[in-house]
Amino acid sequence: MMEHSQIARQMLDLQKIAFTNAYDFVAMVQNQAASSTKAMMSRANLLPEEGRKAMTSWINTCQEERDRFKSYVEAGFASLEKRFPQEDQPAPGKPAAEK
Repeated sequence: MMEHSQIARQMLDLQKIAFTNAYDFVAMVQNQAASSTKAMMSRANLLPEEGRKAMTSWINTCQEERDRFKSYVEAGFASLEKRFPQEDQPAPGKPAAEK
């Protein structure tokens, strides 16, 4: 029978994988949108330089904040992972199960 900590650890691993996949998807979409926006701006002769700078700044800010959000979530996962023992290691005070 699985211990509660093993179940919780597996749930945490599932949530971490789900977050990573969702983050990677969002990052891919944002990067493609940024690339498309930059290509469009390079062809828009009527767009003033101030507008180009504002758009570039906005793109960079979105990417920086996206990365900052990821670091906060990863720090949260790391904090939670410390609370659950690895599956390979026995829980403190318990002998390792024989295989």
